[in-house]
Amino acid sequence: MFNWFPGHMAKTIRLLNEKIRLFDLFIIVLDARLPLTSFNNDIYKMANNKPILFILNKSDKADLSKLKPFINEYEKKGVVVTTNLKDKLAYKKINSALNNIYLKVKEKNAQKHKLTPALKCVVLGVPNVGKSTLINLLAGSKVAKVGAMAGVTKSEQWINCKNYLLLDTPGLLMPKLKDEETGAKLAVVSSIKLEALNINEVIVATYRLISKYYPQKIIDIKLQPSQDEEEIFSQLSLYAKNNNWILKNQLPDIKKAIVQLISYFNNLNNIVYDQCQEKEQNG
Repeated sequence: MFNWFPGHMAKTIRLLNEKIRLFDLFIIVLDARLPLTSFNNDIYKMANNKPILFILNKSDKADLSKLKPFINEYEKKGVVVTTNLKDKLAYKKINSALNNIYLKVKEKNAQKHKLTPALKCVVLGVPNVGKSTLINLLAGSKVAKVGAMAGVTKSEQWINCKNYLLLDTPGLLMPKLKDEETGAKLAVVSSIKLEALNINEVIVATYRLISKYYPQKIIDIKLQPSQDEEEIFSQLSLYAKNNNWILKNQLPDIKKAIVQLISYFNNLNNIVYDQCQEKEQNG
């Protein structure tokens, strides 16, 4: 169902591996609602102990109390900034973090009597996570394409930001999604184009996801949480009737109900769909 890995993403991984020695810093943009699912562990191998800056974007939509264990884990590997890239304070927080990393690199180089040029940074993240928004924020202008749909950025480009040279790349997504729930998580935050998927399968997977982690969000719209496919479509029929989405033949407009419900799921706030592995092991 969610085995979705466009060719330009495969090409990106190959190009990154070819250019890995160029990079001084890895900037990883994550969706705060999916602090684990939106991360690709292969990046640790790519970074090979070079500095990493994790940016947990869209924190305004996340449950910050559930996000804290993930922040603690990522801080073991690098520097973490939690923010909403559209917030007025985002630039100050991220620029400060970048400057601190630059100063540490400069200090190390000074001990070796070496000069420190602008840091060569690569910006990585799954589609629609905010990479291009970050590039534009740091550059102070709209130099990278930004869109509300997954996969807007299709080609690499270098952007000069004073102390930093930023390489913008197409968003990275794991080649194989391990299960339906992982795909549902990425779909519910718009990191996978719905056009590339079967909409009926998407609504079943995402309905199950919300039912599992946030059943009250479904109860709030006068429906019942469920894991059963037949019952889910019964609830969709009820959703259409409750909202008076009726076709000319007097049957409920299931298609409209699906579109509206997916939109509702996409815009939920105070959400974290992942569970911290450390917490699971200790629990």
